Amino acid sequence: MDTRQIRYFLAVVEHGGFGRAATALNVAQPTMSQSVKALERDLGTALFHRASHGVTLSAAGRAFLGPARVLIRDVAMAGEAAGGRPEQHSLEIVASAPLGAHPGARLVGGFLRERPGVSVTLDRDTDEALLARVRDGVSALGLVHLPAARLGLCEVELGAHDLVLVFPPPCGTRVPPPAAGVEAEAVRLADLAGVELIGVPRGSASRLLVESALRAAGVRTRVVVESGQRDLITDLVIAGVGAAFMPDVAAHEAAARGAVVMRVAPALRLPYGLVHRPGELSGTARAFIDHALRGR
Repeated sequence: MDTRQIRYFLAVVEHGGFGRAATALNVAQPTMSQSVKALERDLGTALFHRASHGVTLSAAGRAFLGPARVLIRDVAMAGEAAGGRPEQHSLEIVASAPLGAHPGARLVGGFLRERPGVSVTLDRDTDEALLARVRDGVSALGLVHLPAARLGLCEVELGAHDLVLVFPPPCGTRVPPPAAGVEAEAVRLADLAGVELIGVPRGSASRLLVESALRAAGVRTRVVVESGQRDLITDLVIAGVGAAFMPDVAAHEAAARGAVVMRVAPALRLPYGLVHRPGELSGTARAFIDHALRGR
């Protein structure tokens, strides 16, 4: 195999088909198809399921994706280390909700204005799957709440979100009115005894922060549903299943749908940042981290 074959394979994945990939790379579609077929012959397995409506990755293709991206990044770094001209290649970022939108979209937009020749893929996934994708090399960078699970990844803190408490419309969970001296729009953690909560998976940064704060307040709550899909948590709250702690930037949609959003006292601050595999990064990945740090 050669790097051109691998670049063509990655282009088909990133653009969702041979035709769009060929257009993006300005090559003839038959040339790209033949090159990927040659790669499959070299590997002894099919990387794509081909159908009239398009192509999808096979199991072998999904397994090959991470190593292929690592290989292309390593080739680019080797060229840069030898004094070659830095390549304008793609950058794969995976973010957890709501970080893909806040601050992911802003960071990617500003970065592309600085480096218009770079192609950025911004995807979303659950925290657990996100960290696995970065660890396995499928994505160069992950945008996630910190601290991340200990998988040997490096962390770069960028900022923090406030956690708020979101109740179903109308508030179906009994919460005593704020005591004197507490902001009218805030609820004390000490008043949450017995409240039924929708929680993110155990071990995640926000779950650890909330559980630690509730223990410090001497409060016992009950997690009635657990979900790693943060968008689904909003739907569960609206359906009246329970209340949920959410980053403030994610609570606007719930409020627009009639949920009751309240700040908590004392305030809970949830850091977020980028994670990456240890070792050398590509020039593009390093440049994105520098851009994100400047934009804090």
